[in-house]
Amino acid sequence: MNTFQSGQIVINNTEEIISEINTLIHVSLDAAWMANGWRIIDSGASNTDVHPLINTAYLAYQHINQFIKEGNSGITPEIFEITEIAMKINALRKNNVPGLQTRLTRLMSPDFTLYRTARYEIQIAGMLLSRGHQVEFIEEGKDKTPDILVTHPVGKAEIECKHKEPMEDQLDYVKSIYNNTQTARRQFSKEFPGVIFIEIDRSRFDEFQTERARLEQEIFRALRNSSSISAILLTSKINLEDNNDYILRHRVAGFSSKNARHSIPDWLSKNLANH
Repeated sequence: MNTFQSGQIVINNTEEIISEINTLIHVSLDAAWMANGWRIIDSGASNTDVHPLINTAYLAYQHINQFIKEGNSGITPEIFEITEIAMKINALRKNNVPGLQTRLTRLMSPDFTLYRTARYEIQIAGMLLSRGHQVEFIEEGKDKTPDILVTHPVGKAEIECKHKEPMEDQLDYVKSIYNNTQTARRQFSKEFPGVIFIEIDRSRFDEFQTERARLEQEIFRALRNSSSISAILLTSKINLEDNNDYILRHRVAGFSSKNARHSIPDWLSKNLANH
């Protein structure tokens, strides 16, 4: 499994995009919360004073309306971001995934620092759900717990998600990946395979292509030092245009452990790239 992979989502239907976003705002989230945020934007507020999700949705609708007005088609980073999260949240809601509301509360929190972490957990849970697995968000009690429990007819696995901010750990970003794994491994119950997903900013992922040897050294050090970790997956995403299709591409660097108490099962490891 120790490979760099690439998966993608293709978006080429404006009506589907609008439908997913509308369902997100009016059904899965809170339309009044969103509308109030848009009024704040219209009043001239700084982007830093507006919730990241509200700002993204606002800009996405501005871009969509402009494309429609001009009779053109197109995708912007904001349209990609809001469409992806809409698709994942709407699917999780339709499947009554336990613990979703807690994640949505964090996603919409006035503490903006919770947004990216909640978004990444939702992204990973949505990917696992799309693979046909049952998923649930694990509620934290007195003890630390992993973020997600994924269930398959032949077993279960625990998932811990870590999001790294683009400007985090500037002095040694690669080594900081190791520190993330050491925090994450303490979340696992040790009853099931434990998999760590770490989201990395696109520019940082590009760095890893040139520093791959040192990255792998840190990852394998983490795997040697903890039998609780079954695998570590580093993810990043880019968007691009190709033959009139608009593509959201996820890149995954996957590393499995030979030292794990529970090996990552085949049902989980197969085709994780396209999420």
